[in-house]
Amino acid sequence: MRAYVDAGAGMAEDGWSAAWTFDLEHWGTCGQGPDDDAALADLAARCRLGTGAVDVVERVDRAASGDETVFERDMLPASDAERAATLAVLDRARARTLALVRAAPRGVLDYRDPGRRLPAYASWHTVEQLAFHIADTESRYYLPLLGLPARERADDVVTELEESGAHVRRTVEALAPDLATAWPEHGSWTSVKVLRRLAWHERGELDVLARLDQAVENPG
Repeated sequence: MRAYVDAGAGMAEDGWSAAWTFDLEHWGTCGQGPDDDAALADLAARCRLGTGAVDVVERVDRAASGDETVFERDMLPASDAERAATLAVLDRARARTLALVRAAPRGVLDYRDPGRRLPAYASWHTVEQLAFHIADTESRYYLPLLGLPARERADDVVTELEESGAHVRRTVEALAPDLATAWPEHGSWTSVKVLRRLAWHERGELDVLARLDQAVENPG
């Protein structure tokens, strides 16, 4: 499997590396770790492969190229298959997120795990805050950075998840395959980069949501 390493990406933890694959079978899968080797091992494990089955074909260094860089592979036009894979991942993830949030009583939505570590920039501590963060990221970060319309945030978290999901689906369905932008403070973005990040983000946060929910239901 071809892997693409973003050294020092600092996503899950400040300064960590991220390893991605663009293979459709594992579209939107990202491994992370304190260095490149750890990130590649995490990617291989997530794809249920041995580390020897992962071949690094491109590496970018955020320390040298700046925040939110792109791989050369991101500069290719997005394919119909990549668009379809993104939508399929989003549909599955949003259904799970909504089911969890709809079933959660107020005590679960307000739960904050005192032992959970977040990057310095993160402010989404509770279950409800994390659910809003999923919609904030897709509707008010990824899409606008590509020059696409943002949407206002709904007050209710279930409504927000529903409306944001519908907004993202409509936008992805109509997405031009070759958009590219560059921002002084937010780095470079392309159609392919936004699709892979959309396919990655909610799945990772959903794992955290599920753990937080279980921690409330099964304390100790």
